[in-house]
Amino acid sequence: SGINAEYVVKIAQSKEAVVSTQSTGVHEAGKGAFTGEISCGMALDCGAKYTILGHSERRHVFGESNKQIGAKTAAALRAGLTVIACIGEKEEERESGKTMDVCTEQLQAFKEN
Repeated sequence: SGINAEYVVKIAQSKEAVVSTQSTGVHEAGKGAFTGEISCGMALDCGAKYTILGHSERRHVFGESNKQIGAKTAAALRAGLTVIACIGEKEEERESGKTMDVCTEQLQAFKEN
């Protein structure tokens, strides 16, 4: 699991930190009221160099589409963040032989942005 936004600054400022700071996701809008989300600029201000996009919880619990993940990817790359791209199928998709189709479609969202 990632680090909650509240702890990013503290970790980024720690002299003992041995890993780079990353964000568990970013919102694609540069500004605005998006409660619970952080912008790319906020992540960078806190010292993040990376952001994880496309993880299963965001896809399946919060309903993020490949289109939205693509928009987040484009925003993160424009801002200078390195994107950690997450892909993967659900169990029922694997069992029905759709793994490659699902993963290819998910990769396209990153590739096109």
